[in-house]
Amino acid sequence: MRLTYTEEASLRALSRQGLIKRAKNCKLDLCEHCVIGKKTRVSFGTTVHSTKGILDYVHADVWGPTKTKSFTGRQYFVSFIDGYSRYI
Repeated sequence: MRLTYTEEASLRALSRQGLIKRAKNCKLDLCEHCVIGKKTRVSFGTTVHSTKGILDYVHADVWGPTKTKSFTGRQYFVSFIDGYSRYI
């Protein structure tokens, strides 16, 4: 069975119940990936963009992969939105 990332207390409880064979020590080393994954993410600040004409400012977004492929076999979607005219 797969344990993935778990804490020491959970491993000790499993060891006491005899569910983990050959487990003598449940002391875990510090997992750098777990620490980085638990960091809080900083949100983007709000900014005001003033555009004076078409294509001065373009918003782009990539979305995917989708479960259903397109007619050409693609699984990603890219959108471009003009900041002035809001044309897509």
